[in-house]
Amino acid sequence: MKYYHFTGIALIIFTEFVKYLFSNNPEWVEHFYAQGIYRFLSFLIHSVSFVFIIPGLFLIPLLYFTFLIYVFRNKKNTLYKFSWFINSVGILYFLFYLVWGFNYYRLPIDDKWTVKVKPFSTMQLEKEYEETTFNLLRIRHLLADTASKTPIRKNAKQINEEMKILQSNLRLWLRKNGFPQQSTVSIRPILPKGFFLHFSTAGMFFPFSHEGNVDAGLHPLEFTSVMAHEMAHGYGFADEGTCNFLAFICHQNDKNAWIAYSATLGYWRYLAANVRKVSPDFFNRKIREIPTGLKLDLQEMQDYSNKYEDWIPKWQYKIYDAYLKGQGIKEGMLNYNKVIGLVLAYKEAKPFIFDASSFPK
Repeated sequence: MKYYHFTGIALIIFTEFVKYLFSNNPEWVEHFYAQGIYRFLSFLIHSVSFVFIIPGLFLIPLLYFTFLIYVFRNKKNTLYKFSWFINSVGILYFLFYLVWGFNYYRLPIDDKWTVKVKPFSTMQLEKEYEETTFNLLRIRHLLADTASKTPIRKNAKQINEEMKILQSNLRLWLRKNGFPQQSTVSIRPILPKGFFLHFSTAGMFFPFSHEGNVDAGLHPLEFTSVMAHEMAHGYGFADEGTCNFLAFICHQNDKNAWIAYSATLGYWRYLAANVRKVSPDFFNRKIREIPTGLKLDLQEMQDYSNKYEDWIPKWQYKIYDAYLKGQGIKEGMLNYNKVIGLVLAYKEAKPFIFDASSFPK
């Protein structure tokens, strides 16, 4: 066998070696990769992304499978075909980590804060839920009467304008807090509707084209918060809880009330789910106090999701849970809930006042 038959295996071994080094030295990832290699590569990929007439999420796998069909239809022997297949898998594995995946081993976002994320009490969770509910309802009142018997209607055409605002807010926060904020991150609504929702997923960041992809079947309010989450992935944050944090903290007091409401509602839903688990009596009492308007918004969002039946119930959770744990995120899917601890720590470490001066107009 010729030496190049082992290229894919060699790249996999090399990638695993780098992962081992990075997992034990996250400061290397932050200094050399996140603020160096990834910053350059993301700018480079974004600069050529205009060639993707269709989303890279579809185009690149299509090209890859076309390549495999060509290889396996070739008249060469089985060993030749197998070596090309293994090589292609190894190259893709290496490229995934090179162009984005090593971000899983970065320093936690709270590393620079004077207060780090720590376990919070039930009392803290309940207090945060009440404060967030109060702010959420104040914002909603700017859009519609909270007691109205119809959900608020949002024009889907606002998405492109919102994308620019989300991008600006996120880059501003990153710059102020000492994080690199390289090229912009493109967001694409993915058609057909339900492409992700059928797998209990709302969106995905695709590193090979540096694009955030969001299911077009999402409710417009949810679309905005998912768009912000995927955008955060594009700025080099692989941790799901961190992306939820950035989707909220950068936009919760935006002058655009739609963005502020969507961002705060996304965070509120995580709070509500956690309060329901740890303090059901408190949750049941508080949920009855929610005005009709907010209840209708939540119901309509649920109705949007219910249009798309889950094709692999339970399996999506297990597969992605295993994937996250394989990237060193020990809590797996529960990592999404890390947003609450991050917000509480940020409030304690940084000036964070939601008052008339910062409130949406």
